[in-house]
Amino acid sequence: MSRWDEQNPMNFPRPGTRPPVDAPPLNPKATRRLLRKLAIWLLILVGLPYFLYKLNFPTYSWGQKTTVTVMTPAGERSGSAVVQVRWADTPDILPDAPTFQSDVRGEATVVDLGEGKYLFALIKGAERRGIAMFGDGRSYWLEQIKTVAASRGETREVPPAHRPLLVTFADINDPASVARVDPDDLAASFGPGYALSSITLAITDEPVTKGRVEAVLGWLGDYYNKHFDGNRLETVEAENRFANSLASGDFDTEKN
Repeated sequence: MSRWDEQNPMNFPRPGTRPPVDAPPLNPKATRRLLRKLAIWLLILVGLPYFLYKLNFPTYSWGQKTTVTVMTPAGERSGSAVVQVRWADTPDILPDAPTFQSDVRGEATVVDLGEGKYLFALIKGAERRGIAMFGDGRSYWLEQIKTVAASRGETREVPPAHRPLLVTFADINDPASVARVDPDDLAASFGPGYALSSITLAITDEPVTKGRVEAVLGWLGDYYNKHFDGNRLETVEAENRFANSLASGDFDTEKN
């Protein structure tokens, strides 16, 4: 027994100490109210800045449907594909940084010409093609983006200056056999009787096309990290320069 205990027969608290206090029982309703208030404040603190950001820097998106029609010895053949185009306004932080950022999701347009021949209209340039064809070319960039987004349901023929890159494969099973196709001379790539009839572009709400290209190019997924000539890097010194300039992402963004 300590000296304090001997001198404290009435069991007073030791100086500098506090007697234990029984905590009140938890009130489930009060706890839920507190958690609800915390959740609301967290939502406001996180959501309000995001809302204000999107209000000042909006994102616009739409579908672009490219349809390619070709005259063949057996009659007209056509193919179409829908890609999603997205343009986002961004803060003007650096003077040389782009004010708007864009991306495209989808796949190339493929036309089955028969007899194992295929024509592909590639994705590259799709985001600017829509602006060039449906914008007025004079307004501020944001106004042109708004104009395109408001053009749903419209279809226009793609002029020569804005045609997508057209390619084919001498051997559909050999990526390195890819070759550029002259839109004004399909006969040079496919033979007599083949000619481009039209390429049209529509602004639409149709879903993004999936699986049509890979159904023809079954090997496409093997080239997401290398070019069609087999090299991992693109170089001007490549022996097959055109094949070296292309990879799976030019045909399907999901394979990029």
